[in-house]
Amino acid sequence: MKNSRYKPLSFEQSDKVCDRQLSLGSELSWAQYQNEKERLFYNNHLQHTLSMYLAGGYETHRTDMPSPQGGPGRFCLMPQDCESHWQLGSPQQFMHLYFDDDYIKQLAIQVFDRDPRLITIPELTFFENPTLEALFRHQMATMNWDPSSQLMMKQFSDSILISLLQSNQLMPEIAPIKGGLSPQVKRRVTDFMQAHFHRQIYLHELATLAQLSEYHFCRMFKQSFAATPQAYLCQLRIEQTQALIKQNQHNLTEIALDCGFANQSHMGRYFKQQLGISPSAFKRLHV
Repeated sequence: MKNSRYKPLSFEQSDKVCDRQLSLGSELSWAQYQNEKERLFYNNHLQHTLSMYLAGGYETHRTDMPSPQGGPGRFCLMPQDCESHWQLGSPQQFMHLYFDDDYIKQLAIQVFDRDPRLITIPELTFFENPTLEALFRHQMATMNWDPSSQLMMKQFSDSILISLLQSNQLMPEIAPIKGGLSPQVKRRVTDFMQAHFHRQIYLHELATLAQLSEYHFCRMFKQSFAATPQAYLCQLRIEQTQALIKQNQHNLTEIALDCGFANQSHMGRYFKQQLGISPSAFKRLHV
């Protein structure tokens, strides 16, 4: 048994074994680990972490605060930059879903039409949720983590995050937050971007529609959409790219130009960044 009197190690420096891992783009990734009888601390400076124990972990507990012990099917939600200290017990297997703050806020906008500033990521230790467990254990844990499964994994990941938004009070019912773009301006700007995504859209055009300076427009747009105007435009283009690929009426070079990209390589770089696979791989799966 490792001596628990030793100074705790970071999760990255610990003796964990990573059984498998897969990135689903720049904003989502998965990893499956095993570890035992170790004292460590965890802090992810880049993303939030949703963790579930697949097996074992009965003696695992936090050492920086009172907490229940771990066990199969129990979850921990660890917000970005939040540090926690742990004493690991018997051998355990667990999975981590890593996700960006902007990503879950954009899901809240798309699915629930919620102001992203209302979304909070609390620190939760060893909670249970049968719906989340079913998605983790019977979908993600049993799936082959390879490029051919990435789109399906992304869909299940979105289902997990949507369920998390619904069930763990990430969307408190409070009075609307002031600031950001008004509903009318939001609609005016997004309608314009959806109508003109195929060409270069200049920041001054959007700011003029909103009757704001470019600086204030960018700040309020990010508050309202959890994305910059350029990132939002790229999302629109990638959505249209997917739709055109599925129609199978144009080659990838034509699709890239039709969707506002400089060339096929330019499209491919952003496509893979968002979906985790290339446009050609996406085409093989859908045509």
